[in-house]
Amino acid sequence: MAVQALGLAGEAALVDEGLYLGSRGRRLPAGTAAPPLPQLPPLRWYAQHLAPRHLRLERVAVPLPRLPAGLAGLRIGLLTDPHHDLGRPLALLAKGVALLNAAAPDLILLSGDYVVRRAAGFAPCAALLGRLRAPLGVYAVLGNHDYAAGADLIAAALAAAGPVVLRNETRRLVAPGGAPLWLVGLDDALHRRADPAAALAGVPPDEFRLLLAHEPDVADALAGRRVDLQLSGHTHGGQVVLPLLGPPLLPALGRRYLRGLQRAPTHWVYTSRGLGAAPPYLRLNSRPEVAVLTLTPGTGEGRGTGAGGPSGG
Repeated sequence: MAVQALGLAGEAALVDEGLYLGSRGRRLPAGTAAPPLPQLPPLRWYAQHLAPRHLRLERVAVPLPRLPAGLAGLRIGLLTDPHHDLGRPLALLAKGVALLNAAAPDLILLSGDYVVRRAAGFAPCAALLGRLRAPLGVYAVLGNHDYAAGADLIAAALAAAGPVVLRNETRRLVAPGGAPLWLVGLDDALHRRADPAAALAGVPPDEFRLLLAHEPDVADALAGRRVDLQLSGHTHGGQVVLPLLGPPLLPALGRRYLRGLQRAPTHWVYTSRGLGAAPPYLRLNSRPEVAVLTLTPGTGEGRGTGAGGPSGG
């Protein structure tokens, strides 16, 4: 399904993965890649060599008013955007996998962009992701970089390693508390593959729906189709977040729900800052993360270290 069919007004032509000046700025010319930094050598050295290594495990409580009693306390691990490339170190990903396994969530989800636009060198990254373990399983969707690299190649390597790849598909799971939930895996929107109608077909209207989608801004384009919680990546939390100014560059379909837990018109969206970064691999005030989200009954604001706002480092 085309991005136009998702109803993302003003972003229908953005399948070329363009970048924008902040959340409201103009689109930048094709080929713009590097987040700008003031030309201060110590700051750039920090953003390139230290900040990308400051991995944080975020723990977030998600209040859900329609949460079935049997889903209360369900813990969901989220890892996204490793952005591995040939010759790049795997130490950060290995640490993220170890942190999630040690946290022992009930379910682990991967929300795409495992590579940087090419599949070369992906095998060891897939093998690390294959070490993830959770009682309800490990599931994945693809991102825009995965499609640029060859979606079928990336999906096959992930599946061979262990994670189940969902491409506009659902899985019915049963939580430890006995309640069912439907995991809905949406394919990549920027490459015109997202099809919410197909993904949600056959899902009972009265059972819990957990949406896994790479780009967070699809939250506003579900055309009345109900979901209870959405987990996404794609934005890197801005990747480079300048004091007082915010992130100077943001990706298409990643400008509305930038980081942390936020309310869309119909449901909560949690956007992870992700593990990796786009070239030239800078981070500033947006620490890499893996997250564990706990479902709780209620209507209040989310709680925890990743419940929104910038992240230092």
